[in-house]
Amino acid sequence: MAAGSMETDPEMTRLLARAFDRAWDRYYRPGRVTIAPDVARPALANHLVEMAKEGTLEEGALAAGGLLHLISLTPEQPPTAAP
Repeated sequence: MAAGSMETDPEMTRLLARAFDRAWDRYYRPGRVTIAPDVARPALANHLVEMAKEGTLEEGALAAGGLLHLISLTPEQPPTAAP
């Protein structure tokens, strides 16, 4: 898929937006250690676009791949202190 066609294809834009929202909502949950939204948003968007360019065009697969990408960027939760 050519990059220019993705920019002008409204259905592709909607697909990527839905996948973004699904991944975002699954990542940002109460109690989860996360990366800052200002870092996460462009990282997720860029990753989803790259996935689509590589041929992944199913919303669920894009959302799952986006979630895994966000998780891969997340630092491990610091260990809790022993009592």
